[in-house]
Amino acid sequence: MAGQNVNIKHPEDIDVQHQPTVDEMRDRAGRIQLQKDAKELGELCATIPGDMDAVKQGLLAKDVLEKLKHVEKLSKRVREELVSATATK
Repeated sequence: MAGQNVNIKHPEDIDVQHQPTVDEMRDRAGRIQLQKDAKELGELCATIPGDMDAVKQGLLAKDVLEKLKHVEKLSKRVREELVSATATK
């Protein structure tokens, strides 16, 4: 222990890295996924008005319906995550 600066009389001064539990890692991963989903949802929603303008002109892009389904799926997932997060607090 000659190379370490450890005060044997005060072991509480040793800064030990906290090892996250499985639940903490799961919660963090859930929060990260929620942020990704929310960002993707916002980006998709921003494209919808342009798609609707094209529909007014009689043009329906082939991906519009799939995009709308994905928006619905993402919004449901984000809503469920938020409801679950507020219920546990």
